[in-house]
Amino acid sequence: MRIGDIWSSIRGVIREAFSFADIKDLVGAAGLPVHRLAHLQQAYSGATTKGQLMDAIDGLVQELDPAARDRFVAACIEETLRENPYVSEKLELLLSRVGWGLGTSGPYPIEIQIDLETASLGSQVGEAIEKCLRRYRNGDIDGAITAICGAVDSLTAGIYSRLRLGDEMADSYQQRVSKSFNALEPQFRRPFLVAGLQPDEQNRVWQNHRGAVNQAAYVLGAFRREYSDSHGAKQSPPELVQRAIDCAVFVLRSILALDKVMP
Repeated sequence: MRIGDIWSSIRGVIREAFSFADIKDLVGAAGLPVHRLAHLQQAYSGATTKGQLMDAIDGLVQELDPAARDRFVAACIEETLRENPYVSEKLELLLSRVGWGLGTSGPYPIEIQIDLETASLGSQVGEAIEKCLRRYRNGDIDGAITAICGAVDSLTAGIYSRLRLGDEMADSYQQRVSKSFNALEPQFRRPFLVAGLQPDEQNRVWQNHRGAVNQAAYVLGAFRREYSDSHGAKQSPPELVQRAIDCAVFVLRSILALDKVMP
């Protein structure tokens, strides 16, 4: 279900949570042409009810093309949460019934699964994930892949600079990830030394984890090259976003967990 199709699920919350005038302001801020509602005024005599106002808004929403309706409904939810965060639980329940979740920056389709324990990844990574979800929600699949690949790119750029790993622009996407992870090998091995793991097994664990990071980096690099919007929109299949997220979160966690314990 497109996000524009869930308007009927959230209109009641908006009607209950806001005054007549505030509803007008809210849908206007979300992009609806409120000048077409100017004739509807709440007054003591011949008053227009909130129900009549919502019916008029429904008519304008139905006139929007699918892409514009998607943008309006997403923005409407974000404005609602900004103005009245107390309705978040009610919105979340309604959205869950039609296949949508509610994140910190607005709604996202539940079909896209992210390990929600991403707070430990830091604010910059969190913002990239939210950007990925927003773009996916708005049908920008190529942009969503660009955003999640960019989160990894930003992390490796910082490590290259801090650890003086050379010119990052001279290396491929996969090489940047691998070199960043390789530079943190001492931090990776330290817990095994404390736990008394035999050197041969330490080496096998390190080699396999390093290989997994390297392979995930290849997938992300290929996706960015073939399916992101870096070289123009390509109408990529939506399910590729989930694969990019899975690889990116694994790479981000693998590197950040070690980077945090550097001396």
